[in-house]
Amino acid sequence: MWYRRQFSYWKRHKTIPSVEGRIFSGCLVDTLRFKTNFGYYLKTIYDDPEFANEPLVGIYGLHEPALMVKEPQIIKSILVKHFDSFHDRFAEQDVDYDPIGGQAMFMTSYATWKEMRTKLSPLFTSAKLKTMYGLIQNVALNMERYLEKQSKVMRCDMKEFCASYTIDIIATVLLGFQSNSMENPSEELRNIIRKLTEFSGRRAFNFIIAFFVPSLARFFRSKLLYEETEHFLRTSIVQSVEERKLSGETRNDLIDILVKLTDEAKESGRDMSQFMDCLLAQVGISISAGFDTTATSMSNALLELAKQPEIQRRLKKEIKEAFEAEKGTSVSYENLSKLQYLDMVVCETLRLYPVLPILQRRYNKGMGAREGYSLKPYSDFVLPDGMTMFICTYGLHYDPKYWPEPHKFNPERFVPENKVTLLNSMTYLPFGAGPHNCIGARLAMLQLKCGLVHLLKNHYVRICDQTVVEPEFEARSFVLQVKGGMYLEIVKDGEI
Repeated sequence: MWYRRQFSYWKRHKTIPSVEGRIFSGCLVDTLRFKTNFGYYLKTIYDDPEFANEPLVGIYGLHEPALMVKEPQIIKSILVKHFDSFHDRFAEQDVDYDPIGGQAMFMTSYATWKEMRTKLSPLFTSAKLKTMYGLIQNVALNMERYLEKQSKVMRCDMKEFCASYTIDIIATVLLGFQSNSMENPSEELRNIIRKLTEFSGRRAFNFIIAFFVPSLARFFRSKLLYEETEHFLRTSIVQSVEERKLSGETRNDLIDILVKLTDEAKESGRDMSQFMDCLLAQVGISISAGFDTTATSMSNALLELAKQPEIQRRLKKEIKEAFEAEKGTSVSYENLSKLQYLDMVVCETLRLYPVLPILQRRYNKGMGAREGYSLKPYSDFVLPDGMTMFICTYGLHYDPKYWPEPHKFNPERFVPENKVTLLNSMTYLPFGAGPHNCIGARLAMLQLKCGLVHLLKNHYVRICDQTVVEPEFEARSFVLQVKGGMYLEIVKDGEI
């Protein structure tokens, strides 16, 4: 009876057009069967002609009603203007059962998020990024040397190739480890980092529990990280912090931040076991986001460049001119940001392949508020406390109202005079928006651009008979990952 009432919610609130929910699965029946990702499913609702001109659509989670928001002005209110009313993403996680996965900034409560965001933000200042850029360049130059040793035409899985590049960056820039994944693809650090983004059926189920019914995590024994990953964080990262303290070395990386934070926590008398779990949670999410999002976006960009050689030629021309102007083996931090066409290519890649296909927020009415949140003038419906709001980034990025020929890879959309307008439009959200936006967005862009510059400096990419020109997406993953391999050929300039 309770479920029937829950899944008739939108029938009782007819001002909101809605889809039908099923008992014990809501709108997640195909997601639970791993036939589709929930983000991809939301896009089918977003694209449904029945809801073409609707600002809001009623949907259902596993056990409760929710709203999908399509109107950019409502999205702006949720993410930016009225952030204080929408500062939580998910229901409270069971951090006693899953102290690391449950406290990662993407999953945790607002109070923990705010503290960790404030403490980790210094790692991503312009001054720190400029220092990190030298380390990123060293990894990119190592990639160049690796390519020079290969044959004139090297066929490879571009996802794996880019993963090796980003793993070495994460190891060097964030963790202070030495890594050479291209030469040693079986090394332990590479395998540990790769584990963070592997989605087995069981792990996909664990994420469904965490997103929709975290109170049942203990019952289903659902943790967000593999045991091997937790072991790595509790041993290797803790050991790195202790070694850095003893050495007194300064590298301006994540380990330096952890040393500072643990010292401050000890002085203030905090429970170090609990505090360290919280810090390790942020290390885990930083590694996962920094590795997977960049590797995925870089390989996606190279696929599109291989499919459109004229765009690739224009980008290579800009890169060549940048190296000639510098008269060296690399492009400076300042000049990298001036490569306009490179920026346009990257921005269009992130539009066509948004790593996070959905954003999620929960309405918090707050103390003393008599009524819920009004959605006027777009709807007479008033949000009740605790209602979940979904923003379908994937749908927005392909909406023909905002993006003519949305399936076409067209960097010209992001010419400099248009970019600021697009970034403020709430129709382009590759890193989210507002206070909850991705803390590492600038670092991700830096390593992505640096990787493309050094790969395309003396090489070009082309499709081959193994290339899947129109790839499908992995249904079990909660981020947008291309299914299967992404095979391309890397060819030396002037050889063929």
